[in-house]
Amino acid sequence: MDFGADWQASLGKIKKKKGRFLRNIEYIIVLCLVKLVSVLTYKLASDIGGFLGRIAYLVDRRHRRIALQNLNKAFPDMDEEKIALIAKRSFENVGRSATEVIYIAGRRPRTLYQAIHDWVTVEGQGNLDEAVKKGKGILFLSAHFGNWELLGIAMSASGSPLNVIARPLDNPKIDRLLTSFRSMTGSRVIPKKGALRGILRRLKNGERIGILIDQNTSRDEGVFVDFFGCPAATNRGPALIAMKSGASVTPFFITREGKYRHKIIYCPEITLHKSGDTEKDVHLNTERFTKVMESYIREYPEQWFWMHQRWKTRPE
Repeated sequence: MDFGADWQASLGKIKKKKGRFLRNIEYIIVLCLVKLVSVLTYKLASDIGGFLGRIAYLVDRRHRRIALQNLNKAFPDMDEEKIALIAKRSFENVGRSATEVIYIAGRRPRTLYQAIHDWVTVEGQGNLDEAVKKGKGILFLSAHFGNWELLGIAMSASGSPLNVIARPLDNPKIDRLLTSFRSMTGSRVIPKKGALRGILRRLKNGERIGILIDQNTSRDEGVFVDFFGCPAATNRGPALIAMKSGASVTPFFITREGKYRHKIIYCPEITLHKSGDTEKDVHLNTERFTKVMESYIREYPEQWFWMHQRWKTRPE
């Protein structure tokens, strides 16, 4: 008998059961939070989320360290006290954003749309109208900024359904729950892996695609462009999609106005660089996309997700 192989197989089964058990516990905790938040007022739900975010800043040493390192890289001349304050408010924003979306998801259809109308305003509607007039699909670019989950929900609630590109969460049950939140006003969630062909088809049909472009990627999937003065591996996919589809490229963001209100901002369409040199064009267009995103992060640094290792992949 191969005792070593049997031991490895048994250990694998134990780890699998343990992982399933922990995922179930995570799901139960999230479900309880959803039930609790759904009976609160909007402001109280947001405040509880902000409080949880501040607690997370104190106890989550790993992500606090990442946030502080990123902020020091982005703002090398800023004093440490200001850096710490931005990091703390970034954690608070994430907490508020989560409970706000949970609150809105717990509304019945009539009160759901009313809640969005009460707390979300729009700026730059003319930029969106110009993109729509062209009669092509629209590629919306954004970032993990403000209450980014609310962005797609609110946009679809206005009668403009959005196809959202997203990477599935590691916990399938929580992923299904989040997908139900994202699609409650008509948005469609498309898994990121293998999505290129479907995205091009939808854009050709005049549909709208939303992609977040602010996270680190591998050397194979990305190009290095300047981000806060440092090369950052950035997904080349959006530039390729824009160049192949001919869709209008419109950045849009959602900013937090005070504690509770939000403003969706539709930016002017980005003109693509087209020289015929694919690699050069992908690099220059990705850089243009990133510069727009960076300008908003510089203006509202406390509203970006600094806890992600944005500069993890380095040039050779």
